Amino acid sequence: MPCIEETDQLVQLIDQKHEVLTQLLTLSQYQLRLAGHSDYIDDLMRVLAAKQTLIERLTHIDRTMDPFRQQNPDTRIWRSASERTQCSQKARHCEVLLTELKQLEQKSTEIVTTHRDEISKLLQETNTSVDSASAYNDMNAPTSRGFDLTAE
Repeated sequence: MPCIEETDQLVQLIDQKHEVLTQLLTLSQYQLRLAGHSDYIDDLMRVLAAKQTLIERLTHIDRTMDPFRQQNPDTRIWRSASERTQCSQKARHCEVLLTELKQLEQKSTEIVTTHRDEISKLLQETNTSVDSASAYNDMNAPTSRGFDLTAE
């Protein structure tokens, strides 16, 4: 049977998870605004690095929560009914935040992919133009066969 200290630990972990998810959501919204803009690639890389750190923290929190998933929630000892309600609401809000994060990540991925494809197409067109110009120049280059100036 869980003791009150374990329940306190679970409350802290859910609070930490909520905080990290909120920070991730803020960064993901910023990432979405930067996605697809080549001018902001440095900012985008900083956002991604910050997100990676938060994702690692979230993973650690989730692993620490694993033993609580095996427990029957009804057997936990709570300091008060209101604490239990608040914790439950925060846990549900974490799920909402996760859903929002997944949607933002999908949108951001789509924007970056579209931008990448557009750049690839432009590069292919540029390469085709350069190849055509080079071939044209090769055709119009004067050919010198030279003279045989040797006497026989």
